[in-house]
Amino acid sequence: MAKEKTATTNLPPPTSHSTVEAIVSALSELETDLDGLYGRVDEMKKRIVAHSNEEIDKLRQQIVLLANEEAKKIVEKAKAEADAESADITKQAEKSLAGIKKNIDSSFDKAVDSIVKTVLGDNAPAAPAAKSETKPAARIKKYTAEGKPTG
Repeated sequence: MAKEKTATTNLPPPTSHSTVEAIVSALSELETDLDGLYGRVDEMKKRIVAHSNEEIDKLRQQIVLLANEEAKKIVEKAKAEADAESADITKQAEKSLAGIKKNIDSSFDKAVDSIVKTVLGDNAPAAPAAKSETKPAARIKKYTAEGKPTG
C-alpha cells in the first residue's frame, strides 16, 4: 500500500467539475476578447488606410499646384525671352528695310531713265543723276519672228 500512496501523490489533485467549467468559461471569454481585438484592429487598419488615402490625395493636389506654378514661371520666362528676341529681330529687319528703301530711292531716277531710253530705243548712256558711279544700262536684244537675234 505504501507504493500506491506514493504513486497517487504524484498525480495532480482531482479537479472538480466547476473548476473545469470556470477554466472553459475563462478561455471562452478570452477568445471573445481576442475576436473583439481582431475586429478593432481591422477597423483601425481601415481608418489608417482611409486617412493615408486622404493624405495622399492632399499631397497629390499640392504637388499638382506646385508643378502648375513652376510651369507657369517657366512659360512666362520663355515668353519674355522670345519677346525680347522678337524685338531684336524686328529692329534688325527695320534697319535692313530702311537700307533697302534708301537704295531704291537713290537708284530710282537712274532706273527710270534707263528704262525710258531702252523703250525709246535710245542707246546713249544716261547722264548720272548724282555723283555716284553708274553702270551702263543692259541692252535689250531684238529677235526676229523666228526667234533668232537680229544682230
